[in-house]
Amino acid sequence: MFGNSKVASIGGLILFGTAGSSISKIVYELQSVGLDGQLAYFHKPWGMTAVMFMGMALCLPLAYWEQYTEEKQESAQPKTPFLQAQPKHNSDPKDIAMLLIPTAFDLGSTVLMNVGLLYVTASVYQMLKGSAMLFAALFSVTFLKRKLSRNHVLGLACCVVGMCLVGTASLMSGEGSVTQAISRDQMLLGMGLILASQAVAAAQHTAEDMMLSTMNMAPVKVVGYEGLFGLILTLGFMAPINYVLPGVEGEGLHENVFDTVEMVVNNPTLQLILLGDMAALAAFNSASMCILSQSGAVFRTVLETTRTLFVWLASLALFYGGFGLGESWTEWSWLQLVGFAVSMCGTLVYSSGGEDPKAVRSQDFGDLAPVKVEVEMSARKSRGLATGPRTAPEPRGLRTGSSPMPATILGRSLYKAGRSARQIYRSSAARVTACGACVSRSSGLLRMA
Repeated sequence: MFGNSKVASIGGLILFGTAGSSISKIVYELQSVGLDGQLAYFHKPWGMTAVMFMGMALCLPLAYWEQYTEEKQESAQPKTPFLQAQPKHNSDPKDIAMLLIPTAFDLGSTVLMNVGLLYVTASVYQMLKGSAMLFAALFSVTFLKRKLSRNHVLGLACCVVGMCLVGTASLMSGEGSVTQAISRDQMLLGMGLILASQAVAAAQHTAEDMMLSTMNMAPVKVVGYEGLFGLILTLGFMAPINYVLPGVEGEGLHENVFDTVEMVVNNPTLQLILLGDMAALAAFNSASMCILSQSGAVFRTVLETTRTLFVWLASLALFYGGFGLGESWTEWSWLQLVGFAVSMCGTLVYSSGGEDPKAVRSQDFGDLAPVKVEVEMSARKSRGLATGPRTAPEPRGLRTGSSPMPATILGRSLYKAGRSARQIYRSSAARVTACGACVSRSSGLLRMA
């Protein structure tokens, strides 16, 4: 959708991400007539969950279109036997069926968030979603046996402080909605549900990390299938259960799907907003995947933090623009701003914490899939390099066995050209070694068969 334009991807992530989060709260402020003939607010968290999965499912046609165009381009190019990348478009039915596990986590997380959003403002909702980093770190240490650096611990501590400041500011302001009266107990419940949703979301990410790393499936396709499975689970499994469960309509347990459809049909404005929400979700997921492939997860995390600020600004603009929506600026908003700043600093510090040195980055091997550590070690041995822990590099021009940086312009140019040639050679050697390891592994499997 966004191609290779980095600027378009960044703009799309911020624009459509802000629109999606803002619309999620705006919908709860709108009214329509239901089956009972009474005008009521559209408090349908399960209905909004179905809308979210519809938006995710829209990524599936986009994923297959990208697969078709890439395969068409690859078929027109000459093939190099030893440098073939592994296929990116895995469509194995067993792997696709495995996506039901993270989809179930996603369903639980989304419902908890949508119910919690009933009682808090869009800005508080967006800021509290930053707690997912805390739970993800906890689960990665517990289940994936990863270690946290000092920057990770410091970043998590800042996020905890920031979340506490944001929650305190929200409770003291007493504003959970500009159109309805929300008690402090309801606001506290809403914040607790959002925090619980982020714990479930972290479990989802941990499950995806454990299962999907070996699937070699395009991220957009993963999002599309999770949206399709989530829609089936929501409408085919949960909707009948919610229909018979006791409770107040629209508070998370009982929800009449037929009343939801009736309210949407009777309000054209609501129809347009929901269609816009689905389109925004599809565009946001597409832009998010483009950013991830172009600039990495750290840069995307920074943009996500920026999106939180834009959601807050959009809510203020809706309120002071005379639309009767959004949220106002209260005397406690300064405390919320400080909490947001502390959380943002924590996110940046956590993102700079570095990676596990035992993990091999896929960027080290270009388009090749992630390769085990022993492949990188064998590549280093083939180049005569040390395979132990890397030490800090010596200052440029003072390394043992190397000449100092030339002082002339011509000398510096030749020096840089030589370094580039060595890097190309080393990258090629690593690729060939990785391919050789894969061929050897395949040959061993054939002999066993």
